[in-house]
Amino acid sequence: MTIPPNTPNTPRLILPTNPPSLLVLPDGSIHKVPPDGSTHKVPPKISTRTDPGFFKQLVTELNPLRQTTRTGMVMSGLGLAALALEAVATLNLGNPFLFADRRQTWKDMSGRLEGGRSDVWRCYFDEVTPNWKGDAVDALQRHIRFNINGLYGQLGKVSDQSSTTMQGLYKEVLEYDLSLFALYAASAPVLGAVMKMSAHPMGKAALIAAVTGFAGLVHNLVSQFADVYNTYEGELNKQELLLNNLRGAFYNGGDPAQGPRDLNLHPSISDPEMMGDNWQRPQDSE
Repeated sequence: MTIPPNTPNTPRLILPTNPPSLLVLPDGSIHKVPPDGSTHKVPPKISTRTDPGFFKQLVTELNPLRQTTRTGMVMSGLGLAALALEAVATLNLGNPFLFADRRQTWKDMSGRLEGGRSDVWRCYFDEVTPNWKGDAVDALQRHIRFNINGLYGQLGKVSDQSSTTMQGLYKEVLEYDLSLFALYAASAPVLGAVMKMSAHPMGKAALIAAVTGFAGLVHNLVSQFADVYNTYEGELNKQELLLNNLRGAFYNGGDPAQGPRDLNLHPSISDPEMMGDNWQRPQDSE
């Protein structure tokens, strides 16, 4: 990403290097900018995970079982109501890998955030404070302590909570998939056997009873799914509130369109002619 030298409200300091370079802190990280005023950030490496194919295999194995149960529903005379309920139940199936993948992505992000926070502090305390004093050092410390540190903390809360939520969704989706598959696997052979006797009145009564029992179990699964859905709607609402707090802390009026909050740094901080006053060797200030 290229950071324009005239980005508004972007903290910047003139570093006492040879030749002098500009230090830009646009997004919680530190960038040394060459004389042309641009810098290119290397995107962090994100591990690539491959879908093991569990969901695809489950659907493949489920389809013949569904065909048997749907045929039994039609033959029982309870077709429309039972088929509608069965369709809703199977539409709720999901690929748990999608949530497991996002869980790991948020977890990786959380680790990178904490590593970045440590890198910033170590850079300041290991390279800046032992060698330099002056207004620029104080301004940099205030920015790290009150802005960057808070930014990392807020982002860490969001990433940790998001990873936890994705773990919960992965668990719920996997359990639902397995429960529905187990229900079909247990019911399809029974319905298949009863259908063979459906020409006899007693066989037809047995088929109606079997389909009714199956529909009741499917209804329970759908009700449980609705409860899980509402629960995680609440979890996502909590995360939205965390994001609102983050926007409120770092953007004017909490609106990114209004730009970041002004740190009110003195213009001399970015004035090359003031470099000697802003950056002083500890022995020179004694």
